[in-house]
Amino acid sequence: MIKLKTFVAESVFPEDFYERRWEGYVVEEIVRLLGGKTSYRIVMNARLLRRAIRTASENAYDIFHLSCHGDERGIQLTDAEDISWEDLAGCFQKADHMPAALVLSCCVGSDGGIARAFKECNRRPEVIFGAEAKGKHALTFPGACMSWPILYIKLVKRGMTRQAFIDAIDKMNGIAPHRFVYRRWDGDRYLRYPRAA
Repeated sequence: MIKLKTFVAESVFPEDFYERRWEGYVVEEIVRLLGGKTSYRIVMNARLLRRAIRTASENAYDIFHLSCHGDERGIQLTDAEDISWEDLAGCFQKADHMPAALVLSCCVGSDGGIARAFKECNRRPEVIFGAEAKGKHALTFPGACMSWPILYIKLVKRGMTRQAFIDAIDKMNGIAPHRFVYRRWDGDRYLRYPRAA
């Protein structure tokens, strides 16, 4: 079994915190139960998000899991600040250690915009994993809580291999209507699985 090192940052809306929709906390517990090393931080603004990325880098975490809200333009933090895909990719450029995988748990978290933003940067994660869903396929708290264990169990059993991510996508998309997508850097661009229809 592979020992995962996962840094979880959560920046959901105040109402989500009040209603205990803390999906990032659930992910932290999943990774811990699977024997991995994990840290969970609430990042209410851009300053704390950058601090979380720096902390994850200093401690050489392999996966950076960000739970927040998002759309085609980027993400939104607890304080309602919008962070564009370009700005989010830029936050990782000063990190000494780039995580191998960036997991974006938000609506449209695996939008092509984040892949294009990282493509223009000097440094990038090997994998970007998230959902392209919106509307009736939007990522929900229950859907995320059912889906993320599948990903992390596959990664513990098979490592962060292409096949582990593909198997996870197939199972996750089979149980939830969220349209998860996996992108892997091929040296020139991010290849998408499943391929766009």
